[in-house]
Amino acid sequence: MQTLGIDIGGTSVKVCLADFFSDDPAQFGRSNVYSNPSRGELVDAMQTAMSRLSLDANHVQAVGMCLPGKRAADGESIEFSQNLSCLNGWRFSQMLKAVLGSEPAKFEILSDVNASGQAYLHEKPCSGRAAIIAIGTGVGLGVFDNGQQVGIGNTGIGHLGMLDIGRLDTEDRYDNEGARNTLESFLGARAIEQRFVGLASESCAEGIKSLSMDDPICQALIRMLRIVHAMYTPDQIVLMGGIGSAFSDHQEQIYALVNDGLTPLACSSWALAFADHPYFAAIGAAKSCF
Repeated sequence: MQTLGIDIGGTSVKVCLADFFSDDPAQFGRSNVYSNPSRGELVDAMQTAMSRLSLDANHVQAVGMCLPGKRAADGESIEFSQNLSCLNGWRFSQMLKAVLGSEPAKFEILSDVNASGQAYLHEKPCSGRAAIIAIGTGVGLGVFDNGQQVGIGNTGIGHLGMLDIGRLDTEDRYDNEGARNTLESFLGARAIEQRFVGLASESCAEGIKSLSMDDPICQALIRMLRIVHAMYTPDQIVLMGGIGSAFSDHQEQIYALVNDGLTPLACSSWALAFADHPYFAAIGAAKSCF
């Protein structure tokens, strides 16, 4: 059975069409870049991404979808999405019907970082505890013990991007909702775009490669990793997402600076890894339907 995974990010939509019971390779597609889309524009972006696939939308039976934001109490919509306000109050079934023309027989909704983590660790297993950090428009964290997701009660472990890390620059920084000195105000895609004015959003990775470790963006990343070590003591940290993966050229420097004076509670032999493609969340969303 073919299933469709849809990863709705803050700047683009990525999709995966796969049949995990066959030897056929998965297909992938991506929309053009957007910023603060309306519902209609987001539907267009999803359909554009799907047009890259050999897919008849009218025959889609199972869909897994990653959406950013806080789920409403009834579980049927997003109550609040900081980076995609068009999602607020939009029932999942209505959204899928607008995209596909009809509601699929089965669909699953999950967070991008948990979908990414499940797909990544299936492809590249980690013994022990892995912290998956997805940095794109937002900053998300998932923690997995031997491939199994860790939560608080029946929910995820929180919104890492909203963590206040203090002033790292000559003045305070604010995210797009007015929160001061959060990780997202330094590391989120919109903050990165402001840092590299004139670069297209898809080219910001090149700007990240040019940064020195003294730059507040890099300092924010290092502080974040040290906090994650103190809170979750992972054996491995994996950075993914368009921004997270772009730091791979700085891997040795980041690792050394995180280790410098790191709490002895942290795992002394931890590893730092980076995702090597942008479709892990879409793959994990597709897998969720099996």
